[in-house]
Amino acid sequence: MLRRLRILLPLLLLCVPACAAPAAVAEDDGGEPADSEDALVAMNEPDESAPASALAPAPLDTAAAVGLLDVRGMGDSGWSNTHEKTPIAAEFGKALDRFDPSGKGYRGDLNFINWETVVGTGCSEFASVYSPGKSYAFVSRTENVTQATERGFNLFGLSNNHARDCLASADTSLHGEVASAAMSAKNIESLGDNGALFAGLSSVAHEDDFAKARVRTFTVKGHQVRVAFGSMYMGRADCPRAACSGDKRELFESMRDAQADVRILSLHSMGPADQDEAVRVGSDFVKSYGGDVVFGEGPHVWKPVRVVRKGAAFGGGTGVVFESLGNFLHPSLGGQAKNFIGRALFDLRTLKLRQVQVLPVANAGRDVKWSAVDASALQANLSWSPSTRGVFANVKP
Repeated sequence: MLRRLRILLPLLLLCVPACAAPAAVAEDDGGEPADSEDALVAMNEPDESAPASALAPAPLDTAAAVGLLDVRGMGDSGWSNTHEKTPIAAEFGKALDRFDPSGKGYRGDLNFINWETVVGTGCSEFASVYSPGKSYAFVSRTENVTQATERGFNLFGLSNNHARDCLASADTSLHGEVASAAMSAKNIESLGDNGALFAGLSSVAHEDDFAKARVRTFTVKGHQVRVAFGSMYMGRADCPRAACSGDKRELFESMRDAQADVRILSLHSMGPADQDEAVRVGSDFVKSYGGDVVFGEGPHVWKPVRVVRKGAAFGGGTGVVFESLGNFLHPSLGGQAKNFIGRALFDLRTLKLRQVQVLPVANAGRDVKWSAVDASALQANLSWSPSTRGVFANVKP
């Protein structure tokens, strides 16, 4: 017996790493890689810069940005290791606190984040087979969403390429791609009214309302601001219980016709194949549907910023398209330094776009930090000037 144990023990020790759960291996993948940062759509819009002296750069502390509606957007985020059937503990809030304990760097009046995971207690079957460095699938605990809302996030984009990662879960009786949308909606709605808007997926009560604007009135510095919010994925024309490219007209008309003062859209591209189309769609949202802010994500690296003129039907004015914010805070995204917090500042009285800011951040596993990259190198039809943590440009009326 002793001789047999001596033979088996080394074999058992060799089996430990090979038999470990995929999530443990996945932490060493390096994360989803970034695409090229080059622009695919020519910057044909004219320069929309107003003189830097027209308005001082708004301070990071939104309370000190008197008279301005401060809209901020952060890119791909979540709290999950890839192909992890039981999600890691919910510590998104702790990671935010490590980044900026005061919250002043990322917290405006309206705060967008692209939540790039299914939301639930776990997943028993993933849509893709785990292949190190090649396939990724995420499910994160609902408590992470609570931690984000407690720190000021109130606009969550849910329609992206990871919205269908889970095909089966104890959270739903459904099976297949539809299971992901159902479990995410169920778990998010279980939180009750937490003051936030969640867009891109259908609600539990209405399976076909995914292409409808989500509308809410926010109190901002003593003003009532009605916000219409939408989220759409560009990688497919049709998705179960989620807004995808074929739903463009229905979603955009819903946002245009909503009783709202500000219209904000999340646009998620799959990669280089549809990034150019995403930029054109985002620009059209401003020109033809009266959009104010487009937060783009998907390439895992920053892309240009363009200010776009609205059509005459909307009384003139401009909106801003952040073509890609890049990454923000997600353990399974490849670390790199060319991401940013996009900031659009509007006159609270007229709700006209006055200023745009770019605040670069670097992501690395379970942390995000301020980035030292030169933000003025980011292409835009604006003339950048230095500001706290990044650059700013004032916008022509």
